[in-house]
Amino acid sequence: GEGPCPFLPMACAAVISLLEPCQSRQRHWLLPDAGFPQQLASLLGSPLRSCGRPPSSWQELNAVFLPLAPLPAPENLSPTPAATYRYLICLDRRGGRVSCWRRYPEGLGWQRRCGPMPLALFIRRFNQRLTSTP
Repeated sequence: GEGPCPFLPMACAAVISLLEPCQSRQRHWLLPDAGFPQQLASLLGSPLRSCGRPPSSWQELNAVFLPLAPLPAPENLSPTPAATYRYLICLDRRGGRVSCWRRYPEGLGWQRRCGPMPLALFIRRFNQRLTSTP
């Protein structure tokens, strides 16, 4: 069918995980459609557009993802959402770093697409709204 991803047999949803190992905390969200890196970079870039810097703390990242549907830990999901993308954002003393995986059809499974890379670099690389001119 003609949906947001007409060339892929599965939805283009994304599972986003935010981890802060030093505080032993984690949260997970579902981005139900348009889970492409450009969409995540646009979400992460919204604080950059309003205050001049990307989100860097647990509270700031939680605020970015507040509109999304929260999920239990991925290992507790049943059934696992048919996500095409998987993002892991890890906060540590060096700041936030993001990694991205994509699930390919026909048994190819999950393959790393990028990262780990600093959040600011991910936003610059994938956020077309910040780099395009009107």
